[in-house]
Amino acid sequence: MILSCRVSMVCFSSAFFGCSIHNRRIFIYESKAESVFVIQMRISILIFVIGIILLIGGVLLAVMAPATAAWTPKSETIATEKPLPTSAGWESKSESLIDQTIMVSSYETYDYWFGNKPFTFWEAKDFEITGTATEQSSPQRLFNFHVLDSTNFDLWKAGSPYTSYYETKGETSVTFDFSIAAENAVPDSFYFVIEENAPEAKPTVHVIATISWVEKTSVYDSSEYYTYYGAIVIEESKDFVLKGNASEASGKNFNFYIFDSANYWNWIDGAAYTSYVEERDVTSTSFSVSLEKEEATSMIYFVAEDPLVDKSETVQFSATLEWSEKETIAATIGGLVFGGIIASLGMVIALIAGIVALVSRPTVEAKPMRTCLGCGMQIPIDYAVCPYCGKKVEKPPSS
Repeated sequence: MILSCRVSMVCFSSAFFGCSIHNRRIFIYESKAESVFVIQMRISILIFVIGIILLIGGVLLAVMAPATAAWTPKSETIATEKPLPTSAGWESKSESLIDQTIMVSSYETYDYWFGNKPFTFWEAKDFEITGTATEQSSPQRLFNFHVLDSTNFDLWKAGSPYTSYYETKGETSVTFDFSIAAENAVPDSFYFVIEENAPEAKPTVHVIATISWVEKTSVYDSSEYYTYYGAIVIEESKDFVLKGNASEASGKNFNFYIFDSANYWNWIDGAAYTSYVEERDVTSTSFSVSLEKEEATSMIYFVAEDPLVDKSETVQFSATLEWSEKETIAATIGGLVFGGIIASLGMVIALIAGIVALVSRPTVEAKPMRTCLGCGMQIPIDYAVCPYCGKKVEKPPSS
């Protein structure tokens, strides 16, 4: 009895394990197919990642190829024979000092009349006094003639040493002329003195005198300017040089200046100023001046001024701004080409890996399943033994 049971158990175990082995072989075959697909997918993903890495690396290599900087000469024409017309810088003026008959009385040895300094609005210079003194008696009497300022007139009256602008003695008619260069040397009053030349010869003299001078006109009338609004510089730049020339159309003298904005207005207002260029009383000039970047990119004034008396003029000027500008240039074309090749190769590899992964994907057919009554797991319908719990299951009847 015991032997019979043991034989039965051996037979059951053999049958169970035989079915289990059969089922596991099926799983093994299926697992092998799935493993091959998984390995193919992993290889495809690895190749795809390598392709992407090559693509990115090639792009970076091309973009970040070694580069060199070169300083390239640049220039901008500011003006070509630009005319700057101006009015006369100085205007001639004149005024009467005296038109008077001076008669020496019987109880005096002299008599006088005076004329006052003219009023000037602007800077004045080159004063000239001209006139005549003519004895009016018949027959004419001799007289002495003096032109003095107030201080020297007092000295002359006191018999002290004195200085006169003009003096002559023993004349019946005089034409006189003297000049004073600076405005501050012109006295507030001129004293015209008639003195008897001999006792009891009392002269009567008609004196006419005129003072003339030149007076500076308004700077707005006597000058003209051209404004350059500065270079537009984007890249790093250096070595700015302003070059050019200026000349008067008919060869007259002129003054020429180049200012920044602040100093131009200082010059207009008569305040202290500095200039890039300043040339006075020239018929032509050329210039070449170095500028800082801030100066070259700011407003620049080119100014012509007329220094002449009663003469207008036209100054023509030309100017060019030159500088060096930094430009970045790829050092080697090879870096760009090599980077492009690597990027292209990476893109091709990534595409191939993706295509292979899609094509090699196995087609899985769905098998009919049933539930194991022993463990409740889903198993293929053709399994005789549940691979999860080992319980024998009956095959369904063939259809």
